[in-house]
Amino acid sequence: MNYRRSTLQLLAMFPLLAGTVFGEPIKTDTAAFTLGEVVVTSEKIQEYIKNHPLDVNIVERKEIVGRNLPNVEEILKTMPGVEVYSTSGIGSRISIRGSGRSSGVLILLNGRPLNSNQHGSQDLNSIPVDMIESVSVFKPPVPVCLGPGGSDGAINIVTRAPKSMNEKEKHRTTVKGGGGSFGFIEGGVTHLLPVAGGNTLLSGTATHQDGKRANSDRTDGALSLNWDREGGAGAKYQVNGRYYQAEYGSPGPLDNLTPNARQEYRKGSVDTRYSGVMGESGTVAATAYGDLISVTDHSQSGATYSLDDHKLGLKIDTTWREPEGGWDLRVGGMTEWDTIDHSLRGEHQRFRNGISGQYDRRFGSLTATVGLRGDVTNDFGFNPGFSSGVGWGLSDKTLLKARAGYTVNIPTFNQLYQTSHGSIDQTRGNPDLKEEQVWSYDLGVEHTFGKDRLVQLMLFRADTFDLITFIRGVDMIYRPVNLSAAERQGVELTGKYGWETGLTVETSCTFQSSKDKDTGNDLPYTPTIKLKSTIRYMLPSLKTRLEGTIRYEGARYSQAENLLSQRLAGYVVVDVKATQPFSIARIASDLYVRIDNLFNTPYETHLGYPNDGIRIVAGLQMRF
Repeated sequence: MNYRRSTLQLLAMFPLLAGTVFGEPIKTDTAAFTLGEVVVTSEKIQEYIKNHPLDVNIVERKEIVGRNLPNVEEILKTMPGVEVYSTSGIGSRISIRGSGRSSGVLILLNGRPLNSNQHGSQDLNSIPVDMIESVSVFKPPVPVCLGPGGSDGAINIVTRAPKSMNEKEKHRTTVKGGGGSFGFIEGGVTHLLPVAGGNTLLSGTATHQDGKRANSDRTDGALSLNWDREGGAGAKYQVNGRYYQAEYGSPGPLDNLTPNARQEYRKGSVDTRYSGVMGESGTVAATAYGDLISVTDHSQSGATYSLDDHKLGLKIDTTWREPEGGWDLRVGGMTEWDTIDHSLRGEHQRFRNGISGQYDRRFGSLTATVGLRGDVTNDFGFNPGFSSGVGWGLSDKTLLKARAGYTVNIPTFNQLYQTSHGSIDQTRGNPDLKEEQVWSYDLGVEHTFGKDRLVQLMLFRADTFDLITFIRGVDMIYRPVNLSAAERQGVELTGKYGWETGLTVETSCTFQSSKDKDTGNDLPYTPTIKLKSTIRYMLPSLKTRLEGTIRYEGARYSQAENLLSQRLAGYVVVDVKATQPFSIARIASDLYVRIDNLFNTPYETHLGYPNDGIRIVAGLQMRF
């Protein structure tokens, strides 16, 4: 693969939208257009999901700052029914509503796909938390308008729109530093400044940890730039650039140690986005994007392998809304080119084109939605998608939801050829994989007692044909294979209650069963029970914010054979943290302490990779 050529192709996308950006004069009179600011605020989100069958959880900027959440992984962990498991390499494994795999989780940044060329793990922490405005989790069935491949849920990360620079701007710079167990060090700086008639948010972060096991050290850093500018008649332009680099050891599982295996991972991304209004009741958003990924894999044998993954894409979404709010119509399309070049597997390319439409109709207290999409790739042909649902407001406080959906997950390059998130000593691809076909359903009721007081009960089921899972061979290497048919069903109970004293308790519990229909065995990493409960309280006098979380996960198997040697025991883990706000020479500051695995519980979330045990992190954050 010609790396210079791909870099030029990525940079060439910038003028597609950026040329329009700098050519547009700034107009401050925005009263002429009907819809007002195009930015989706929390009020608009709540208005949209009222009586809507969507099952979505949102964490916004205020909560991210107030709870001192350090990265995307920790943001996701706060959400009911969502778990995040760190891996020995790059990225994290995400479980939504008890699912044992994250290859079916669609991850979006401002609506554009991040992980269409990857599987399982996703380098979420390459996006600095200071650049994030909100994180939303959509539980399956996922609306097809979000994109293909969301059979197990979807996550949309929205970046911050830099505030206008004026005399009232309180905080333009944030500095953070901390350290903790196993040689952990973290630091970051974010600064807001005016550039080219708009506003720019610059962010840089770096972390290092030694790890408890030999060869489990890791050093990484990220740089990010987010520039936006408002034009006339409701137009908005945005450019987001990100660079992430990591160097880390790959220790291997306890029965196949690789003390000398190491990896270097680099990823650069550029997104350019335009959003505006169309006529009296329409909006449009267009995003041109590109990713460059480079991995150098130093195996235990001493051999070195390289992987280059380059992607270019364009996604356009339009929305029309009836002025009285009776209906919404969303029509979108995307085109994407992806190429991978691996020193062992050779070069492969994929072209994807897709179109989607979703129609929402409101009939008083009842909202119905139906969506269709179709995607075509050069290697797997045409694949359809479907989502539908009904939300019925039985009263102002009680909502009944019913949904059904169908989606196709085509194997990623990482599954077909070679993963960018695991050492070649441990994993390989399988070029003979078939695409997954997934039907999913849920039915539930939600009752709200008041602010921060609600309970939700959801029944769910998923039927998957040609499910992709990993099997470990006699050579101790994991390879993906297809299971002809599988099912998973259960019930998810979520509750939240906040007292006027400032105490809040939030609990989610998932009871489920799963089965490989050919053998009757449980599906990998799919426990019967998952439980998470979080307690938050703020001391009135000191404004100290306290938080504790308890997690329970039942026993599960790491592979579809369900051998006793593949069984992981259930565990209970307690995490606590405290944040103390104060001022230093009129500089707003937070002192934080976080203790993970308070009682030093031994457990594994991936077979052969024991948890490090109790981990303590403390630090200081200042905003000025």
